[in-house]
Amino acid sequence: MLKFLVKIPIFKRLIPSLYKKYIFFSKNHEKTIVVNGVYFDLDLRHLIDRRFFFHKGYEDELFKPLSNIIEKYEVDYFFDIGSCWGIYSLRLANKFNKLNIIAYDPIKKNIERLKNSIIKNKISNIYTLKVAIGDKKDFVTLGATETYSPNYEINEKNAVITEKCEINTLDNLHNDIKDKFIVLKIDTEGFEFNVLKGAEKLLLNNKVFCQIEIKNKNYQEVSSFLKNNNFKLVSINKFNKTDYFFSNFYEENITI
Repeated sequence: MLKFLVKIPIFKRLIPSLYKKYIFFSKNHEKTIVVNGVYFDLDLRHLIDRRFFFHKGYEDELFKPLSNIIEKYEVDYFFDIGSCWGIYSLRLANKFNKLNIIAYDPIKKNIERLKNSIIKNKISNIYTLKVAIGDKKDFVTLGATETYSPNYEINEKNAVITEKCEINTLDNLHNDIKDKFIVLKIDTEGFEFNVLKGAEKLLLNNKVFCQIEIKNKNYQEVSSFLKNNNFKLVSINKFNKTDYFFSNFYEENITI
């Protein structure tokens, strides 16, 4: 009944909002669900987890065309940059068992949660790296505005919890990858331009399809950088106004 009601517009926001209040009151926030044969351990205090719990999907307007690209071109690598607990990686591993998936996240609890899910689901094609991705090799401090949040930002000014982590570039980590089909999913809370700057060789030497969450203030900088590196914007944003598709080999427009 709940699954049906949450699809009705009047209840779509009301039910998750009420459920959030119940979660914090009861402290019953840990749930495990199975979607398409994959076990997902959720923390329902967080918005992404609640959405996945209610809808059994997340960002389908992005995930479906991304999956189509991977299938059509028999993509070699999926780089999940800012993987969080692996909501993209786990679903793609279930669909494409020959796809090499590398999940990068700087936060210890996110990586541990993903590793537990990999073991629970007996997945063999997801590789995890606890590292922030940027344009230099160094160390950075990340912070979150809620103690339970999986979403941290570099140099977060209003942080209530912080974590120090290594930062490195994609070019440093993968300088041996050439002439491959690669899909990049970049969700780095405003650090997307730095990620791309540290991946110039990778972008030049491979056929790459990018899904990038771009902060409004960064859009011109990111789009100009990609255009100068022979990438074309291939998404028409109607529903999702923050994520964009760019590619240096795929040219058809995709409506999202």
